[in-house]
Amino acid sequence: MALLTFTRKEKRISKLRHKQQTVSVSALKFVALYAVIAALCLFISSPKSGAFNWYLSVFWSLNFPIAVLGFSRIILSKKVIRSNFSGKTDKLVIFIVPTICRKDTLSPLLRVTESILRLAPANMINFRIDLIIEQDSEAKRELKKIMQNEKKVNIIEVPRNYTTPHDTKYKARANHFATELRTKLKENHPDVYIYHLDDDTHVGKDTISSIAEFIETEHGNKYLAQGILTFPYQLSTSWFCKRADGIRPIEDITRFKLFTGDLGTPLAGLHGEHLLIRADIEEEIGWDFGPTLAEDAYFGLSFAQKYPGKSASLNSYSYGASPANLRDFINQRKRWATGILGVVFDKRFSLKIRLPLLYSVFYWLVGLFQFVAVVFIASRILGVNNTSPVALWIIFLWSFNLAYHIWQYIEGNKINASVSTQTRKNKKGKHKKINPHPWVTIPLVYAITLIEGISAFLGMIQFIKKDFSFEVIKKEV
Repeated sequence: MALLTFTRKEKRISKLRHKQQTVSVSALKFVALYAVIAALCLFISSPKSGAFNWYLSVFWSLNFPIAVLGFSRIILSKKVIRSNFSGKTDKLVIFIVPTICRKDTLSPLLRVTESILRLAPANMINFRIDLIIEQDSEAKRELKKIMQNEKKVNIIEVPRNYTTPHDTKYKARANHFATELRTKLKENHPDVYIYHLDDDTHVGKDTISSIAEFIETEHGNKYLAQGILTFPYQLSTSWFCKRADGIRPIEDITRFKLFTGDLGTPLAGLHGEHLLIRADIEEEIGWDFGPTLAEDAYFGLSFAQKYPGKSASLNSYSYGASPANLRDFINQRKRWATGILGVVFDKRFSLKIRLPLLYSVFYWLVGLFQFVAVVFIASRILGVNNTSPVALWIIFLWSFNLAYHIWQYIEGNKINASVSTQTRKNKKGKHKKINPHPWVTIPLVYAITLIEGISAFLGMIQFIKKDFSFEVIKKEV
């Protein structure tokens, strides 16, 4: 069975059109939101100096530094540039795709592999794909049969008895095994680059050209680059999860790009996908961090500590799948919270290195206790009738935070819609691309915020219990 033999549906998904273009991010929407929210809050507020009011004044203002940094990043650069580099690199690029290799994950894995085989030759003279699987993988035979004629695809089996010195598990264990194997093959040198992908995240034309562009323009100057994660709507069955993942691309072009791209130091951590690392640097840092559910954040802070100023941004998207249902969404966010807590309390990193991530995760963890319904119930129980801040000027901080939070989902969903091929019929019977109206997002944000808060709280409990168990969630349609 040839790899490029797909069903009609899979062909449609694999041939998404990713035009090289700039994507505008609207600051005007934020200003309008801010003005409306601030005016409304000023109208209904009556400052009061009570214990509960002090609590709200502090906790509802916590996100202000993050919001200011994020929005300032947009003011500096209102457009997301997607690479249209036409040159080629002769450096070896190895695409690393760790996979659980179950039968239900085989279809997205083929989509990912096909996208690389189809698009990489345009900008890469020398590349290969390393699929990292477990020795006992359920769909190992099927995968090998499909890939048997693909000379650019290399299937690497991690032995069932393989262990690392720090007893690292899961994806990090697979990555570390692959790194050690490349050491034996003498491939971990400065002229080799490792590009990491998940088994449900495919590349586009812009992805490949941005990798080649980075290698040819930054070789010797920067050692690592991270791009923007997007989530086409057609790759998930869950209406809620599609919209909830609107936060992710906008976080990448604000907070993550600020640290990894502008400052050249990934203090906000990294994603484990759409990540390019020079091979000798990956070998030096490795993936043997011990039991963790956030190996990408560990790698990010390790790199930041060793090589400040040496990271950059990839001017491109990757195209991944949102969780298939609410249960998997909660499990995903819970896993992130558990893993990141392990990173921020790890004293192998200096406090200066951990501080930005520590601040971000703290705000995320207390999100449940800031949620408006929880605050309302608590105020009724405590007999507090006035939930205004202790001073009127704090209203402007609250309004800025709320406007920024809503704006993130509006703009993030605009980006995800722009890379989607999902359509619906309009009144004239013509298929029109789904592009959710921005203001429809506003009421949904409250539901998303509640679920995110509950997930983070459950992750904190899991961390306290030192439970680092990992469940591979289902994402593909």
